[in-house]
Amino acid sequence: MTNLDDEYTQLLRTLLPPGPAWDEEDLLIKGLASSLAQAHQHVDSLMIEMNPAQSVELINRYEKLCGLPDKCLANRKQTIEERQSVLDAKVNTVGGISEAFFKKQLEILGYPAATIEQFQHLDSTPDPAWGDKWRYYWRVNIPAEARIRPMTCVSACDSPLRHWGERAVECVIERLCPSHTQVLFAYPKGDNHASH
Repeated sequence: MTNLDDEYTQLLRTLLPPGPAWDEEDLLIKGLASSLAQAHQHVDSLMIEMNPAQSVELINRYEKLCGLPDKCLANRKQTIEERQSVLDAKVNTVGGISEAFFKKQLEILGYPAATIEQFQHLDSTPDPAWGDKWRYYWRVNIPAEARIRPMTCVSACDSPLRHWGERAVECVIERLCPSHTQVLFAYPKGDNHASH
């Protein structure tokens, strides 16, 4: 019997009317005390469930209410911690168009080492001949080592020899990107850039 069981047993005994009709060791009181203690503990655990970042028991319900997994993440297997992180971001993240906002999204999606380049200045554009058109473009650099998938002997005949890229991440960032901009994705390995 736990301390909480003892507390509920004592509480139930004090609520009984006085007299010889009730035995101190009545099994009904012990059974009720145990049930009340379990309900109390369950309520305590539900207090933790109120936070989407820690939710386990109610995570499916939270995800349904928040429209998760969204179309970008529907085919991606996620651990419970990743689901909690995405749910927390959906519920608590305030939108934005800043570089910090998009870096936070990349971190949530599992790419804290990703970088962002903005081409607002002519000296930083991939092709200065484009002039001021580059100010509407920006690039997300995701380390190529993160998701390289080479062709194997069990791959389909028409599979590429090597595939890189993270479609789910690209989908999320493209969905959040400001409508007047165009985002490019690169998967650099060392000094090489593989744009997507």
